[in-house]
Amino acid sequence: MKSTDEPKDPKQRVAAAKARTQEFERRIVAFVPEEEVTGVSQLQSGSLQSCASGDMWAGGVTIELESNARPKAALSALGEKAEAAGLEVERGKSYNGNERLTVTDAAGVSILLDSADHAIEGGSFSECFSLPRDFYKGGEF
Repeated sequence: MKSTDEPKDPKQRVAAAKARTQEFERRIVAFVPEEEVTGVSQLQSGSLQSCASGDMWAGGVTIELESNARPKAALSALGEKAEAAGLEVERGKSYNGNERLTVTDAAGVSILLDSADHAIEGGSFSECFSLPRDFYKGGEF
């Protein structure tokens, strides 16, 4: 979102960034075959974190998988589908050596994904946006 398009009210800016980020989470969830998914949990509130050019909203999502699903394979396939959809996918390793993906859209919204027991867990981040210096950034949004 360009700064000229940002709402004037800082609370509305945060809400808009949250909405864009949660929509991106739902887009990513759609890359996992429906028959493998038993549930999706999005955090209802998140926090503000600093970034290079201001602040970003941070949240999260958990994609719960069928007991016979293979989370590592599902994560790898998700990455391939995200790339095919034109998203930037960066592959790395988590602390335990498992594959980790960071998927980012053209606006800068991103999600860091790891496989877990019967799930794929993601921490999501909006693009950077500006808030007034006197805006209280603590708490949940």
